[in-house]
Amino acid sequence: MRFRNGEYADCAELTEMRVEYLKADWGTLTKEQEAAIREQLPSCFQRILGDTLAAYVAEENGRLAGTVFMLMTDKPASPAFLNGKVGTLMNVYVRPEYRKLGLGAKLVNMALEDARKRGLCHVELDATKQGEKLYEYLGFQKVESHYTPMVFEL
Repeated sequence: MRFRNGEYADCAELTEMRVEYLKADWGTLTKEQEAAIREQLPSCFQRILGDTLAAYVAEENGRLAGTVFMLMTDKPASPAFLNGKVGTLMNVYVRPEYRKLGLGAKLVNMALEDARKRGLCHVELDATKQGEKLYEYLGFQKVESHYTPMVFEL
């Protein structure tokens, strides 16, 4: 198993891994959703991969076995992030045949080490029920907040 940073040359496989993750997380995607996602991802990766998006991959025999994405954001400073630099982990996904081998933990640790090197204040994520125990084991803590997450759909 080879662990490395993802590159734009991995775009097609990163797209497949993202779609597999989303299907596992959402249960299913409509044909329209999947088509829109597949259309958007290559140009998204071209614009931000290696800049504000880092990918960490586990590869075996030329095929990706697992991925983690870290989106990096510069925000105006606050008591929660004094230098404004925050990472958000996304798409922590290991293909079913590679699960229970420690790949997810290794990839998340790669992202956390990179976050330290980049001087991020913290790394956050939205844990699925399936991943919650892994993240707690790695040191992530549940956040109690006086804020309520909300969204405005456009």
